[in-house]
Amino acid sequence: MLIRSQHPTRHALLSSLAFATAVLAGCGDPAPGEGMENSMMQKPSPELVSAQEAINNPDIPAIDPQTMQGAEIVKVLGSVPQCVFRYTAESPPILAISQSNQDAGSQAVAKIHGRLVQLTSDQKPSYESLQQGLLFAADGMTMRVVSEELEKPESGKQVTAELHFSLQQGLNVGYLGWYECDAP
Repeated sequence: MLIRSQHPTRHALLSSLAFATAVLAGCGDPAPGEGMENSMMQKPSPELVSAQEAINNPDIPAIDPQTMQGAEIVKVLGSVPQCVFRYTAESPPILAISQSNQDAGSQAVAKIHGRLVQLTSDQKPSYESLQQGLLFAADGMTMRVVSEELEKPESGKQVTAELHFSLQQGLNVGYLGWYECDAP
């Protein structure tokens, strides 16, 4: 005697379920631009301004130096060997210092509120100068990089350092990070 099932055939049901799963799996594509290293839409290039213009903001305690891309650094310092301070060993720099052979001092660049600020110093940016502290200044703003590492590392090696960021309006903040110099 043949017994008939009251349910549609399981084979047809499983086939329909497999097809629906395959269709829905295609809906998991990433959003446009997601997973790309560089977004397709580029932000406008930041302009070079005075320190006073860059920090002109009523919310002074919220100011932090921002990371910079290579093109932003080259815009101010040119394509020369540099020393940089980074928040982490792998992050982009927040302070870049020119190692060009200038007779007196050096130039640096930082980014505040999306604007580039050029700073100057009468010191050369070397690993040896770090123990006394490298001081860079511009219109009411200073950035001082110091490290207590005793051994001079090879060029291209990172050392732990502190960056002290101060504004004449009363902001004084320090950051732990990494300092590194290219071979000049």
